[in-house]
Amino acid sequence: MRRRTAEEAEAILRNAGAEPLEPYSGRFGAPWKARHIACGNVIEARLANLREGRGVCRFCGGVNRGAARRARAEARVREELAGHGWQMSGEYPGADRPWKALHTPCGTEAEIRLNSIRSASDHGCAVCRAQANGHRLWTAETAWQFMLDAGLTPLEPYPGSSSRNWRARHDQCGREVSPRLGNIAQGQGPCRDCGQEAAHKKFMLDEDIARALMIQAGLEPLVAFPGVDHPWPSVHVECGRETSPSYTNIKRGQGGCNHCGSRVLADIFRMPGEQARVIMLEHGLEPLVPYVNSRTPWLSAHSCGRMVSPTLGNVSQGRGVCRYCNSSFPFDGPAIIYCVADANAVKVGIAKPTGSRIAAHTSRGWRLRWKLMVKTGDAAYAIEQQIISWWRQELEAAAVYTLAQMPQSGGSETASWDAATAEETLSYARAYAREFDLEIADVHVEDLAIRPSRPASASGPGRNRRGRNATGDPTLF
Repeated sequence: MRRRTAEEAEAILRNAGAEPLEPYSGRFGAPWKARHIACGNVIEARLANLREGRGVCRFCGGVNRGAARRARAEARVREELAGHGWQMSGEYPGADRPWKALHTPCGTEAEIRLNSIRSASDHGCAVCRAQANGHRLWTAETAWQFMLDAGLTPLEPYPGSSSRNWRARHDQCGREVSPRLGNIAQGQGPCRDCGQEAAHKKFMLDEDIARALMIQAGLEPLVAFPGVDHPWPSVHVECGRETSPSYTNIKRGQGGCNHCGSRVLADIFRMPGEQARVIMLEHGLEPLVPYVNSRTPWLSAHSCGRMVSPTLGNVSQGRGVCRYCNSSFPFDGPAIIYCVADANAVKVGIAKPTGSRIAAHTSRGWRLRWKLMVKTGDAAYAIEQQIISWWRQELEAAAVYTLAQMPQSGGSETASWDAATAEETLSYARAYAREFDLEIADVHVEDLAIRPSRPASASGPGRNRRGRNATGDPTLF
């Protein structure tokens, strides 16, 4: 074979799309370093390969071969899917990636995956599968008409799926509802409230039967039967009280009257009288009246000779056995009852004649308005309690201060100055003492009509000495 000249060899290489990077070696089959113009890669071309029809660039050759393989595979896939009725759009993305398609038998557009189609017995069309299973194919027009036929007026456009809630108005009751079209098509009622009412009426117990059970339980119904689980206003014939048990609870055997039920339970669980008497005797108390319960004061004679009325509950805990023997307050000796006031309230209290109780109040800004000496602490206590009862029951005056506002205590013994002034409270105390022959003597009475200009303080006495105004009241903060 004739040897090629360098010019001829270079022409062959250039015609193949490569540019030589070194001189021709003179050997037709030897590698020739060059650059492939199409891809820019440096290659080693062989003129012998070009003569046999092979490519000049191994890189581009591999790419071209891969593209050819993919094209053949895509053609086979398209042919396979076409056999199942699918017409594909765009390039083949792979067996497990979504691929836009049109199912020609039903006209449905969808994104399918090749592997899913291969594994599906029905070739993967959800619409065709739904039709095969007897499901409807809805359009906006057919869905709207179906809702109207079901007694529903849609309040918004068809949501695009029969499994989504569709806001509408129930024509029968006027309520706004949100049923699913699919549920309505399967026979579900259009309105839940109407359905519940219908079911309630269907299973409603006959009123005569319900009333007979209530009468059997000793109850006289006052209104029509409201339902098995609703309170039914009635009168308990035995005690005459009004009560409202439900039919269900009466049927279960529960009592119809809470008051009578509590009394029965109290009788069941009440401590026997003899056992209660033993406890009192162990604490030096001789009961003088029959036992009632652990919370009721029980008149007894203490070993000291005085009459007291502690509760069994307190005695069993070692508290309140005898106030004369166990209290620092002189119930059987001289005592005082006092009234202090601030800008908001008046307060009454009792104390020992030599005690510091009044000072505990005045150090926090309270002003002493009156103080009475009483022959016994019992009498002082009775007057104090009667004043408080007068405030709460007749004047309907609530306590003004809480424990947090009066750390020295006594907030429950206060009333608003507007409800009862210091002068009115003193008049009531004297009248009560005269009525029950209780000996009292005035110890301190001043400024009864003058209302202090500043409220008391919860802080200690140090802050209350910072200054005084023209009236002599301490300046408080």
